[in-house]
Amino acid sequence: MIRKLAEKTGKYSLLLICILIALILYPVLENTHIGNVALHFWCIVTMLSLALSLQDQQRHKHYILIAGGFLTLLLIAALISQFLNPTSTLIYHFILPSSILFFSYIIWIILASIFRGKKLGGDELCGSIVSYLLLGITWALLYSYIELIAPNSFSFVSEGNIQTKGSALFYYSFVTLTTLGYGDILPVSQFARMVTYLEAVTGVMYTAILVAGLVGNIGKSKKN
Repeated sequence: MIRKLAEKTGKYSLLLICILIALILYPVLENTHIGNVALHFWCIVTMLSLALSLQDQQRHKHYILIAGGFLTLLLIAALISQFLNPTSTLIYHFILPSSILFFSYIIWIILASIFRGKKLGGDELCGSIVSYLLLGITWALLYSYIELIAPNSFSFVSEGNIQTKGSALFYYSFVTLTTLGYGDILPVSQFARMVTYLEAVTGVMYTAILVAGLVGNIGKSKKN
């Protein structure tokens, strides 16, 4: 079913829809037990759509399947832990670093595929948006991991558990990536500050490099 949707909408278009739904649902459902279960389930669906979207990457296909399968198993374990012990954070010590590495790898694959492509269409533009959103998500996961292993690395308006803080750090990540900088959440530790300014620089450089790359691809397609 997911494969048929991917063929109709485009390999990156379906993934973009799944990510946007996850980002919209996250702050809405995070405060309820059923909501957390639904979010974990949707993350698993998103991982499946991600694997299907990148099936044409023959060079990286096996690595994607292995890493994506491992991360999916961790998400299933987190889903089970929501029923057995909802307050446990042990599983996140495995999920967060694994997700950071996996999404960083996926961003690189998607951008490399777009820049090497001979044509630029709507699905490729969706791929560039997916990469941008994955950048924000990856940094949010990194912030969450920093807060998990070194509590109080960030100054929050309201305190809570790691899941509540995770939602706030997702918001903080995209505010930093777009260089808005509202200032309602602040990095306190030196490492958190370093990671924050690196994300801000990445957000600016991503836009500049992406625009230059897309314009170059358009010029090549016109010459051909």
